[in-house]
Amino acid sequence: MYANGAACAVDADWVGRLGSGMNQVAPDRTAFRAELRRSFETALIAAAGAGVFVLLKVPAGPVLGALLFTAAAALAGRKLGWSRRVRNLLFLLTGLGAGASVTPAAVMAAKTWPLSLAALVVSTAAMWSLGAIVFARLSRADRTTAMFASAPGALSAVMVLAEEQQANVVGVAVAQTLRISTLVAMAPLALSFGHPTPMEPHAAPLLGGAVGWLVLAVSVLAGVALAHRLRWPVPIFLGAMTGSALVHGTGFVAAALPPQSFQVAAAGIGAVIGSRFSGIRLSDLLRLLPPSLASLVVMAVVGAPLGAAVGWMVGVGPAAGLMAFAPGSMEMMVAVSITLNAHPAYVAAHHLSRTILLLAALPWLARRRQPES
Repeated sequence: MYANGAACAVDADWVGRLGSGMNQVAPDRTAFRAELRRSFETALIAAAGAGVFVLLKVPAGPVLGALLFTAAAALAGRKLGWSRRVRNLLFLLTGLGAGASVTPAAVMAAKTWPLSLAALVVSTAAMWSLGAIVFARLSRADRTTAMFASAPGALSAVMVLAEEQQANVVGVAVAQTLRISTLVAMAPLALSFGHPTPMEPHAAPLLGGAVGWLVLAVSVLAGVALAHRLRWPVPIFLGAMTGSALVHGTGFVAAALPPQSFQVAAAGIGAVIGSRFSGIRLSDLLRLLPPSLASLVVMAVVGAPLGAAVGWMVGVGPAAGLMAFAPGSMEMMVAVSITLNAHPAYVAAHHLSRTILLLAALPWLARRRQPES
């Protein structure tokens, strides 16, 4: 009897665990289906926006159209966004495209970039401080919130630190999203300063065919693994860009995916920004729109002339200089530079340098302002 009772107890316990496991699987499946539906809806809206803007022959049409259409749908109440896997694939393709723009000739031309990077440091400090002052005055936000709302890049780190320092996280998120979206919308105006100087074509690679593709794949995967190991910001994007740039810049390979694939990736990156408007209340948007745009105007007045002049001086052209100095997110501005064929390697190098600068400065500045908050 005891043995049978023990067996029944074991069976009951096993059935209980099985039932709880099935209950756990059900929410997982429900969440997966919801995520799949959200990604599918995002893809449809982004594709529609990109298609319309491409048909209208708007410069940077894929990224701009996808951003505006998804932003409008998000503000209308649709819950949009990509799954993590799709977002990672978009970052991988964008990084690969930026790295593929690095040629041996571009590596030689990079000798003039230290002067450009020094100007970027000065520009970043001036844009950030003046933008924060304007935002604080017009929005009546505290200085800590204004500092994070006006930070020209490193969005993920900005949001984490803003929450840690008890800043107005909603205000920071809305201001940052508005600025990045406006910058992308204004990107075609960069061409009014002149089209980017032509990039040097790749010479005959040392490795071609399937071997070249294999070397590129291994290099990109190694770059992503290294970026994760070193805890770089946006590791998939930066790792893919580093691995691709290494084998393209040394002349080992000249393997590039079809341009259409990078246009699709750029549209996807545009949808990443547009979907950030999901959950934002219209009242917050309208309240923060004037100070955010005023802050952007001040930052643009500081950064645009310097970026255009430096781009012309180093030989990449004013348009590439404008995108390199623009106070926007690294992934977004690189995606725009790819669609405009405006020296993505130069743009990426400058935004990466600024991101490193901000990652070093933000914690220090936050500690200095801690007593106030």
